[in-house]
Amino acid sequence: MIVCFENGRLGNQLFQYAALRKLYPNCRIVLFGFGALKQGFESVEALVFEEGQLSRWLVFVLKRTLFGLAKFRIIGTIQEFSEDSNFFVKKFEGVFSIYLLKSSFFQHQEILDNISPALTLSRVNCCKASCWLKHKLVKLKNQNLIFMHVRRGDYVAWPSHEFPAVLEKQWYCRALEVMRERVNNPIFILLTDDSYYAKDCFGDQPDILISENDQLVDFALMSLCQHGILSASSFAWWGAFYARSNINDGAIFLAPKYWAGHRSRKWVPAGFRTNWITYVE
Repeated sequence: MIVCFENGRLGNQLFQYAALRKLYPNCRIVLFGFGALKQGFESVEALVFEEGQLSRWLVFVLKRTLFGLAKFRIIGTIQEFSEDSNFFVKKFEGVFSIYLLKSSFFQHQEILDNISPALTLSRVNCCKASCWLKHKLVKLKNQNLIFMHVRRGDYVAWPSHEFPAVLEKQWYCRALEVMRERVNNPIFILLTDDSYYAKDCFGDQPDILISENDQLVDFALMSLCQHGILSASSFAWWGAFYARSNINDGAIFLAPKYWAGHRSRKWVPAGFRTNWITYVE
């Protein structure tokens, strides 16, 4: 049995779940938190205790207890490590066949090329996404949907104040022009955690629709698109993954070169490259 406590939002949750299912297909997985994963997808093969199902005090005590047992090797641990830009996962045995997943995000080349969560998007969220497009008078048969994910929030200061991962407006403008040149009849769906910024910067462009839905409906919207413009976000990466799985060859996905390290010109995370994404400066 593998126990994992929530550490990150939907994109990170998908990476953790998909990696564990790939690496340890015969192990039972128990997740604490992971509400976005449970609510956003059908048939999650794990026992999920969402926030609110158990008291915070009980979860806190359980977490401290398990980490204490892991420290003394009463239970085992699983953790991702890196060495000279190479990543590997180690499984340390304990007295009992229970393993605690320590801080690991599985965002590197070996994992990116081989994992799939094998999860179907929630029918409810897909229906809400389709209804939103219909309300916006989007003609799916005559227009090519392209999502554009604008991540701000914590990205204004992460991974550092000196070199934050947030993308400048001009990068998005260049990506928009590339798509307009290469795709016929494009309509852009802008997804963001800062709708005021999106409206100020892109609200006057007639081929851009700005979504103010919740993250699960936004994720479903990305999956309905034929192409995508990605921020350096695992949420956008998985949106592109699901969009790509629903269409034939020829999909265009643009993302910043060096991913979250585009300002320092060093890849962050170090191995985060995907062969079906075009990275642009």
